[in-house]
Amino acid sequence: MISSGGTERQRGRLYLRLGRPICALLIAFGPIVLAQSDSATIGKAEAVLKNLQDGRYGEVVKEFNPAMEKAISEERLRGVWEMLTAQFGAVKSIDERRSGELKGYRAVELILSFERERVVQRVIFDSDGKIAGLAYQPASMALLPAAK
Repeated sequence: MISSGGTERQRGRLYLRLGRPICALLIAFGPIVLAQSDSATIGKAEAVLKNLQDGRYGEVVKEFNPAMEKAISEERLRGVWEMLTAQFGAVKSIDERRSGELKGYRAVELILSFERERVVQRVIFDSDGKIAGLAYQPASMALLPAAK
């Protein structure tokens, strides 16, 4: 765990966790307003994925809120993505798109099929539409309900 200390400690924590071994990158969130439409937030989450796939890590980092900017660099983001793709292969498809509220925050989960694993990409947005959290976990750990 990496933290910036003080009150920023709670808002700017970085967790890197290797499960089976799936890397999770999760940042605590700032205030949020749920005014954005589902399609807009889903589009932003898909843009994160596309930029990572294309190696445009700086484009993702530009969308981070201040706490995320302090917690994770472009280089660290690149390392996490490269580790995921080295372990699981390339992303083949987005199987599901889920959006909703998680503990008062706007969230989008993309259920991704990599070549060798299904993974959930969770993106959390702050009230300004900036990325306040980003996580990759096994698809079975998705938190938002599936679309009906």
